[in-house]
Amino acid sequence: MEEPELRVGGWEKQGGRRWVRRFFSLIVVVFLGVLILGPSAVEYRAAYVSSGSAYFPTTWNGPFDTTYFKEFNGHLKISSISYETSDSKSGKLTVISISSLIDLENLDQSTIQSLIVEKVESQAKTEGLELENGKIVKSESDDLPADVRVYQWDANVTEAGNFFSKNGIGSKILVKVYSWKIPNGELILDEYGFQIGQFQSQTIICIAFGINPSTIEQATEMIGNVKI
Repeated sequence: MEEPELRVGGWEKQGGRRWVRRFFSLIVVVFLGVLILGPSAVEYRAAYVSSGSAYFPTTWNGPFDTTYFKEFNGHLKISSISYETSDSKSGKLTVISISSLIDLENLDQSTIQSLIVEKVESQAKTEGLELENGKIVKSESDDLPADVRVYQWDANVTEAGNFFSKNGIGSKILVKVYSWKIPNGELILDEYGFQIGQFQSQTIICIAFGINPSTIEQATEMIGNVKI
C-alpha cells in the first residue's frame, strides 16, 4: 500500500514542478512579447490646448515647435507642442504627451518625479534658462484632474536665452509644471465592436514659463483645456 502512495506523491510533486516551469515560461514569453512588440503597439497621441480656453488663440497663440520622438527603444512615444504669448516675451507653454504600454503613474514616486524633472530641465535648457529652488506644490485649480502633480521652480535667463532673451540676461522667470494621467487605458471600440484605438497609457506633462504670476495663471487656465 505504501508504494502507490509514494508514487502518487511523486507525481503530485512532479506535476507541481511542471506547472511552475510552465508559469515561468509564460512570464518569459509575455515579457519578450512586450519587449519586442511593445514599440509597434504604442502610437503617438499629441495633446493640444482646445479652443475652449479663454486665452487661446487670442492672448496666447500656437501651436509651435511640434516634435515627435521615441525613448527606450520606442516603448515611449513622445510628442511636444509649444504655445507662446502674443507679445513674444511674457510666457511660453510646452505640452508633452507620453504614450506607453506601462502606466507610468504606477512607477514609484521617485521614478516618476525623476522623469518629470528630466523633461523640465531639458525644456529649460532649450529656452536658455537656469533652474533653481524647485519644490512640490498643491494644485489651486479646480479645472485640473484631482490626481495632478504640481511642481514649481524659479529660473534665470542666461546668455543662451531663447524666447525670454528680450527680458534681459538675469531676468527672473517663474516655472510651473503640471502632470497627470489620461484615463484611456482600455480598448476604444466603434459601434460594431471593432477596435479603433489601441491599449496604451497616456501621461501629460505641461511646463509653463512666465515672467509673472499673471502669465502663469493664464497658462494654467490653458492647461485645464488640454485635450488629446
